[in-house]
Amino acid sequence: MDDIAYFLSKPGAWPRIPNLLLVSRTAELDLRNPKLDDLMGAVLIFEQDIFGFGVGAFATNDRSGRSTLIAAGPERSLVVGLAVRTLLDRGAHLILMSFRSADGPEHSATGRPPLLDAAEQGKVVGRWALRERTIPGYLPLLTTFDATLARIGQRTRSNLRYYRRRAEADLGCVFLPRIEVAREEALRFNRQCMYAVPAAVAGWRYDSLKELKEPVFMGIKDREGHWLSMLGGRRYGDHRSEILWQMNRRGHAARSLGTVMRSYYIEHEIAHGSRRMYIEGGTPHPIKFSFVPEELTDLVVMRRTLTATAIRMAARHWISPDNELSHMLSAQDLEWLPC
Repeated sequence: MDDIAYFLSKPGAWPRIPNLLLVSRTAELDLRNPKLDDLMGAVLIFEQDIFGFGVGAFATNDRSGRSTLIAAGPERSLVVGLAVRTLLDRGAHLILMSFRSADGPEHSATGRPPLLDAAEQGKVVGRWALRERTIPGYLPLLTTFDATLARIGQRTRSNLRYYRRRAEADLGCVFLPRIEVAREEALRFNRQCMYAVPAAVAGWRYDSLKELKEPVFMGIKDREGHWLSMLGGRRYGDHRSEILWQMNRRGHAARSLGTVMRSYYIEHEIAHGSRRMYIEGGTPHPIKFSFVPEELTDLVVMRRTLTATAIRMAARHWISPDNELSHMLSAQDLEWLPC
């Protein structure tokens, strides 16, 4: 949960209320000065907000699952179960929790969350379903650029080199590893880019870089000094680097400026000492096929209420088809169990 302020303030389709649930080993936890030995784990989840009111629909806000759950291996499933039970006890109608099944050998998950106690006692309040899936996790960065590319698929490797050379020859492309631009200039460039985001989102991206512990803000220009691409990211943890967003000037689709920017980025981060490259939210770029796979768990819990049914129907029709909640509510092969 490094740079947690970034994820708490991240804009979404709907306003959301962040909830940080702490699972304690003691009945009296000092929230102002909690001791690590007293904490079993933590879960970060968001409640949907409509006109200033929480509607009892909770979802995590991280497709990678890396900023959702903190707990040691044997206790991960217990922490998830306790967090879900707490939300249900407080009136939650629908819960979607996506979390990493493992953060390494010492953090592996151990079976299903203990959600069935109430059902066994005849206190069924809803139902739940669980699924496991594999996602592209991160690109391993070796000690040199050439060694890293050698581990990437042949076509992607060739493109990272080819489009960079072409941009340098045709456009006089120059890489700037650390840029300083005014907010207005960044927003103006956003309007000139492919897949431009709303001004409020572009402004948040720019402003949020100042809140990161070790921000990355780099770009490339053509020989006339015009911006071709800007990239915002962060460095954190144990030699990890993450792309948070990228803007590429439109009108250059054939030159693949996104690939050019990532080629420079990878080489620069290797020189900086990074050993893993993440892309927040994932990427459709073929480079994802060279990422180390990671296991992710999706958990959906639905209370037996008319509100939950209404939320479920709304999710099926109004939520983007690539949303994990939409996937799970429409899936025909899930095993739903009482809770």
